[in-house]
Amino acid sequence: MLTLVFFNLILLAVIALGLWLAKKFIRSRRAERILFLAAALFTILCHYSSLIYRVTVSGGAMEYLRQNPNLILPIYPCNVVMWSCVILPFCRKGSRLYAFFADYVFWFGIFSTLVGMFANVDFIREPTLANFEVTKSIVAHATLLFNVLLLPLFGHIRVELWRNLRHMAIAIAEMLVIGLYCNLVFGVLVSEARAYDINSMFLIHSPFDGLTFLTYPVIAAIALPLYFGLFALLEVFFYGKGERFYDRIAKTRSGR
Repeated sequence: MLTLVFFNLILLAVIALGLWLAKKFIRSRRAERILFLAAALFTILCHYSSLIYRVTVSGGAMEYLRQNPNLILPIYPCNVVMWSCVILPFCRKGSRLYAFFADYVFWFGIFSTLVGMFANVDFIREPTLANFEVTKSIVAHATLLFNVLLLPLFGHIRVELWRNLRHMAIAIAEMLVIGLYCNLVFGVLVSEARAYDINSMFLIHSPFDGLTFLTYPVIAAIALPLYFGLFALLEVFFYGKGERFYDRIAKTRSGR
């Protein structure tokens, strides 16, 4: 595990350098959108790099797809975050759709990418960086983290408890639907055993040995209160007295 931690610390240093350069040289909204889209596409390129190699050089692409179904459907949370990063630059800034995707990509993405880096399932199964598949998985999560951190860097994240919490609740419900759909597809078109192995969004069983209770519904039930606490704490730092969420509730009640 020390190898994984050390490798991730190097990746975090590279991310920090990239963010510093972005802040220093990106000056326009158009340049921001281009950078965000380019970073999102680079993450997708990392994600599909093994498939591209097999299609162009070594062959066996169909068998590789069978072994890696997350290249076909967004079966894991980070897959959804990755594709959301591609959609976000095409949303009109200031719109509700943009606000939703920005909140989802940042508040969910920052946790899922860090988990994907420091508790990488592929590395846990095969603890070596000599395997390209393992290293690629970690690097792809790191490039996705860079994408996620561009949002606060350029001021696209706003702390507002009820809005943030509403967006996260919608996102959690949508990922539940995506997970159910993916498991249904594999269960109907392949077999129930295959759907169990795919375990989209960790709906069927926990991804961690010894934590059998930790399936997606339990994770969601834990996540929402934690997000509430996080947003409430952040409002204390970002808002002055009389402007925090409990002050707004008090003003609304007194107005009645």
